[in-house]
Amino acid sequence: MTMQLKKYTAVLLDGDGVLWKSDDPIPGIKPFFEFLHDQGIHWALLTNNNTRTVQHYQEKLMGFGIPAESNSVFTSSTVTAQYLLDKYGPNAPLHVVGMEGLVNTLKEAGFKISVGERAPAGRVAAVVAGMDRAINHEKIKIAMRLILEGADFVATNTDGSYPTPEGINPGTGMVIGALQFASGVKPYIAGKPYPAIFQTALKTLGAVPEQALMIGDRLETDILGANRMGIQSAALLTGVTSREEIAQKDIKPDFIFEDIRDLHQALREVYEP
Repeated sequence: MTMQLKKYTAVLLDGDGVLWKSDDPIPGIKPFFEFLHDQGIHWALLTNNNTRTVQHYQEKLMGFGIPAESNSVFTSSTVTAQYLLDKYGPNAPLHVVGMEGLVNTLKEAGFKISVGERAPAGRVAAVVAGMDRAINHEKIKIAMRLILEGADFVATNTDGSYPTPEGINPGTGMVIGALQFASGVKPYIAGKPYPAIFQTALKTLGAVPEQALMIGDRLETDILGANRMGIQSAALLTGVTSREEIAQKDIKPDFIFEDIRDLHQALREVYEP
C-alpha cells in the first residue's frame, strides 16, 4: 500500500470480526482502546446488526473492560430511527418487520408501532424492515400492501449473510430482498455501506471524513462505505475477508492488517515515533 497511516481525530470500528467473534473478544482490543484514549482519539462503533440495542453493545464492551458512552454506538436501527425522526417527527405511525432491537429502538424514539402479522388500523408513514428470523408470508403480504398503498419503504441494512460459530447464516438482506421483489419498490437504506451511518457518527464525533479511519472486516459494507465517503479504510483479517479475497475484489481498502494488534503497532509508530 502506498498510502500512509496518519494522525486521526476519529476512528470508526465495526464490531463482529474486528473487536469480537460471537461473544469472545479478539486479543488486543483493550490496549487498543487505551491507546485511543491516551491519544485523545474519539471513536465510534458502527454495526449493521439491527437485532440489538445500543445498551446491549455498551454492556458487551464493558464485559471486555471497555467503557462506552451511548453516543459512541451507532447501529443500523438507531440511524434508521434518526432518519425517520428527521423526516416525519415523533409519533409518526410505522409498521415494522423486524426483531426486538429494532422495535424497541423505534418505540423509544416515540413512534407509533405496528409489528409483523398485526396489520395497522390505518395508513402508516413508512414500513421499516430489518432482520426477522421468524419472517413468513403473512408478514411480507401486510408490509408489501402497505408499501403499494404509498408507505415509504425504509431498510436498516441489506447484509446478505453473517458469520456464526456454526457457519454462515442468511442476513437482513433476506427480508429486504423479499419485500423489494414483492413490492417492486427499492428501500432507503440507513446502514453500511450507505452514507447515513457514517455521516451520523462523524457529526457526533465532531470529525470530517479526512480526519477519520474506518476499521472493518467486510469489503462490501465497512470498506466500500468508507471509500465512498472519502474516509481512509483499514481491513482486518480476523473476520470474514481474507487477503486472497481482497486481491480478487474491486473494493480495495487503503490498508490491510492481520488483526487489531497489528494495526495498533502501526498506529503507535505514527503517534510515538
